[in-house]
Amino acid sequence: MKLNKKYISSILIVIWFIDHSNSANFIREKSGREEYSVIDGSNFPKTLLSGRYGLSWNVRDRKRFPVDWRKIGEEWSLRPVNITAAERLHMAEKDTLKIRILIDIEKVQVFKDDMLIYEKRGNLSQFKFYTHAGFHVLILHPSTGHLMQARMFLTHQPAEHQNLAKNLHDILPGRLVVIAAVPDAVGFLGHGDALEALERLGATRIRQLALFEAWAMIAHAPHTETTTERHFYPLHETRSSYKKASKGRVWAEAITIHHRLEVRYPSPIDVQSYVPKGPIPRCPWHADPAMEDQRKFCEDYEGYARLCTCEDPINPRAFRYGAEKIAITEIIPVAMLTAIKPFNFYRQLLNLLETPGSAQTPIVVLVDGLQNEIVHLARLFGIDVLVHQPQGEKGSSTLLNMHFRFSVHNVFNFFPTVDKAIILEDDLLLSPDFLSFFQQTAWLLDADPTIYCINAFSINSYPDVAHDPTVLRRLEVFPQFGWMVNRKWAREQYKFWIPEQASGDWDWWLHAQDSRHGRDVLVPEISRTFHAGSAGAHVTGWAQESFFNHMIYNKDPLVKLRDLQSLTSTKYEQRIRKDILRAKELRVVGSPCEGSLLPQDQKGPFKIFMKADTREDEYGSFYVMHLCLHAYPEDTREQYRGVIRFNIHGQVLYIIGCPASPFCSMFPKGVEVLTPSEQLIAEAEAAASAWQQRHFNPYYLLRREATNPEEEFLMRNTLRNSFGKAKKYDE
Repeated sequence: MKLNKKYISSILIVIWFIDHSNSANFIREKSGREEYSVIDGSNFPKTLLSGRYGLSWNVRDRKRFPVDWRKIGEEWSLRPVNITAAERLHMAEKDTLKIRILIDIEKVQVFKDDMLIYEKRGNLSQFKFYTHAGFHVLILHPSTGHLMQARMFLTHQPAEHQNLAKNLHDILPGRLVVIAAVPDAVGFLGHGDALEALERLGATRIRQLALFEAWAMIAHAPHTETTTERHFYPLHETRSSYKKASKGRVWAEAITIHHRLEVRYPSPIDVQSYVPKGPIPRCPWHADPAMEDQRKFCEDYEGYARLCTCEDPINPRAFRYGAEKIAITEIIPVAMLTAIKPFNFYRQLLNLLETPGSAQTPIVVLVDGLQNEIVHLARLFGIDVLVHQPQGEKGSSTLLNMHFRFSVHNVFNFFPTVDKAIILEDDLLLSPDFLSFFQQTAWLLDADPTIYCINAFSINSYPDVAHDPTVLRRLEVFPQFGWMVNRKWAREQYKFWIPEQASGDWDWWLHAQDSRHGRDVLVPEISRTFHAGSAGAHVTGWAQESFFNHMIYNKDPLVKLRDLQSLTSTKYEQRIRKDILRAKELRVVGSPCEGSLLPQDQKGPFKIFMKADTREDEYGSFYVMHLCLHAYPEDTREQYRGVIRFNIHGQVLYIIGCPASPFCSMFPKGVEVLTPSEQLIAEAEAAASAWQQRHFNPYYLLRREATNPEEEFLMRNTLRNSFGKAKKYDE
């Protein structure tokens, strides 16, 4: 059997055995100077310290001793140290970084020169996965070894593999990359960009990694950059060719595989490597005194490809004021809220500064805690920063609640002459007309006191129920995902805000009548923001992929909003009343999930009456329509006086809850009210679940028992598992 050796200096040690934990380790390590083995967690340099044969330091003396004495001499603790080898190793350490990765059931740890630089501890969650499961990516300075970036990607959930791929793609040349994949990491790793990015770094076994197995790698990033197509607004996809790019220099790669499927956790990985120190590649602009602060930032932190690239990097001050201009009716500042995720903030900052109107818009960054990386980044662009002293325990809702309270209050303190402000969370992507949208609607907050907020986001911005980007609606909802309020409301809400010691979330608290006082929010039919923050405080990877990734947002920078005058309280109610009276009533026979609900030969509008005693939807009437029409199924929050309005490919449909809605009284002769059965709701849930999960990975790998050593060596003893159905994996 011929084996393709990728590197002459590398040794691949293959072990064919079943130990007490039914697992085996495949590890290759290359120090560039001496080669030695690391097996089953031991990092004892057998070749250097124990002699050529690993038995006695003096091979010639072995023949002069009896067998029993020779056995005693094979005891490692009785062997003298090979002084020459030890001296050579000590000299080599001066020019190397000693990197160690430890993965076990309790934690993942990374050490640099025997000092712990990263740790994530895990425990078994209620969903039966370990909380430290996923990909841990560390970027180290290749010369000093200081930590430039540390991120965890929860790839045991959907959606996160996209963020992993983007992160790996943006690593600049020469960086030292340390990656640890904790078991369950490949559940939703995907089969495209993330794997290609790992292979570009030099990974050779990542495509054979199965569920419940661990993997680790230490490598230098390739010395040639890959180029990313620049978009007016960021997208998930990366646009580059990994096949044509050079690959990274791998110093260690380790994997722990399974022999029995019933064992859910493999043997630990403990891999160590001495990595030669090397400088970060110098760029021509590094010699420019005017860019000295930018150079220092790029040497301290990683993940800023457009800012730190050698070819045509962003000039932060010029970039801050480089966007196209728009019509400005009044000065409305943007408050950018962020905390511990500088990568989200950086993505949104570039997005915002490329949005037309940003050069005319004041911006302030409000950070929850003194995050030096974010502060330094904002100052590079000439943007002011306010730091909030965090309130609440780590992981509690109090942290977010109090940071929003701090931010809403201080944006008006910082800009004392403005009357309105836009509140923006860092896990959002923005439409190109994001600022224009608020400029066009700001006057409504002055004209109608029954409107207290204008949202850029709609929870029902789905392609099957939202169609017209020029339309806004009045809804009984709360501020969400990019919103504008005025100074009067901010001052008023100070006393209504959720108390620090209370449980719950700030937005739902503000939805209560004590805060809302019957007022409404203006919401676009098609969103101006897109939620792109999977694995966040409230949105998991499951929710991101099942709900938010299916949403649409406007991509036209020149949208002119229509009928804004009709959004004031009296006019809007008159318009809805008129529309409902003239709408054609539909009588649903069977399931609304089957076939086309609306007549294709009629323009509409249409109406359906559903059973609802209150807006809480206690009969599941609104819920089943959300499921069947592919709207947001988790709640039915977007209502106006007990009515939900959908625009189904240009045909407007009103779903009216009776007797909860006051519009039911317009029909004194009564109406036919549909009450969904439990069977109908169950059928709708099954149909909606399949639609929501249609972009999930088609399969993941499980390890099966190998039939021969070659099969295990090549790691082909796997099964494709697709929704519980195992299939043989063919290369």
